[in-house]
Amino acid sequence: MSGGAARALGPGANAIEAAVVAADGPVAARHHPQAPQRFGGRGPLGEVIVTRPPGHWHLVTLGLSELGSKESPDPSVSGWGFELTFRVVSDEEPLWAVELLASLAGYVWSTRRSFAPGHHVELGGPLRLGSTTSLSAAMVVRDPGLGALHGPFGALEALQLLGLTADELEAATDVGNEAVVEVLARGNPLLVTDLARGSAIAGLPPPPARSGPMELEVGTLGWSVGRRGRVSVELGAGAAATLGRLLGRALRRPGGTLRLVGGELEVVFSAGEPAGCEPAGPVLELRVPPDQIDDLAGRLGGPPGSYCHQAWPRLTWRVVP
Repeated sequence: MSGGAARALGPGANAIEAAVVAADGPVAARHHPQAPQRFGGRGPLGEVIVTRPPGHWHLVTLGLSELGSKESPDPSVSGWGFELTFRVVSDEEPLWAVELLASLAGYVWSTRRSFAPGHHVELGGPLRLGSTTSLSAAMVVRDPGLGALHGPFGALEALQLLGLTADELEAATDVGNEAVVEVLARGNPLLVTDLARGSAIAGLPPPPARSGPMELEVGTLGWSVGRRGRVSVELGAGAAATLGRLLGRALRRPGGTLRLVGGELEVVFSAGEPAGCEPAGPVLELRVPPDQIDDLAGRLGGPPGSYCHQAWPRLTWRVVP
């Protein structure tokens, strides 16, 4: 199956496929996923190719880098500078993983926000919809079997999704991404995701005693100031759930603040009286009275929807899927 479809997509696709085949062996399947409903246009990807290295399936996107011609202004980087990959244990070909990659690619094109190693993908539900897996998030890592790639239109990285449980995701904030990856790589150097596994939290070092700010980087974050100074903040459901879990711990430690970072925007939470909401350039500063911390955290950890809080009558939280 290798070759034909990639040639039709162009020399950039050919270069990526050649690297994948050299690492894994021949292409076992090709998929042309439809665009998610919220994504306009022909679709975010030209193709997802699937190979079968020993013990797992390896999925690689084609379409976040430049495949047929050079269009981006930086001659040294191809397109967004990466393609997404996913290694999955499964008896059958994991078609659900194809759709997940297509959805994430659609997010990149529609929001103009890219992924990088260390980013967290918070899904607000199981990694595979409809399953009982305990994996509900992912970390972005460099694909251990592909890494940096070079094509005719510039350089790119193969960025792999690594499935995480909710407590592993929280631990990554406490002890660092590297510590979580190190534990998950034991006996699993290619960082293959197995939906059947449980949490590896027991193998992690205890979180250090910390003071000062905590930072949470998220994919979906936006805020705006409307009429009469009303402020609207938009946040992804998975990120909101993590924020809800971390907020109390962050604000109750000495000098504690929590910086929520999404692209060029920030929301900075700090504990203090009275309640305050102060936009300042790309930063929204939110002062939280100590007796309101748990209530705010509980609301943010709820299902998608719009939320207001009596402490900030001109502030609306919009939690989106």
